[in-house]
Amino acid sequence: MEEQDVDRAHRPTRPRRVRLPVWAGTSLVVVGALVVVALLVSRLSGGAEVCPAIAYADLLEVVLTGDTEEVHHLQVRDGGDAGWQPPLPTGPDAQEPAIATSREGDTWSFTVFSRTNPVGLRALDETGAVLAETEKSVDWVRVGGSEACGGPMEARVGWTL
Repeated sequence: MEEQDVDRAHRPTRPRRVRLPVWAGTSLVVVGALVVVALLVSRLSGGAEVCPAIAYADLLEVVLTGDTEEVHHLQVRDGGDAGWQPPLPTGPDAQEPAIATSREGDTWSFTVFSRTNPVGLRALDETGAVLAETEKSVDWVRVGGSEACGGPMEARVGWTL
């Protein structure tokens, strides 16, 4: 028997395992699960996006081809009940156009505030007589802002007279 007692005395001792109460282990699991849920919710929900201004100016470019020599004015109608813009400048009290326009060669640029599709186009001579009139489908392309908040858009339309 003495041999057995000697073996036990020289045998390395194993470290004792720490024993936690059941409530402590359960608390750790619950806290860990709450942390994971909080991280997932914060990453997956973008929250409400704050949007800047709500009115954007859009750019519509109309490129004329064909017989454009007599065209002195180009007008656009961007809605069913809307009138033709810009109005012809007549007389000393000519009204300011609601749609800003510019012209570079046969390319006319209109600043509009509503994106309708299709848009009406009308070419006029120097006296204001209508040379041609058409409706064109427009493919608006976003050039700023975001899908959620909107933003300025541009479109380019070709018209052969």
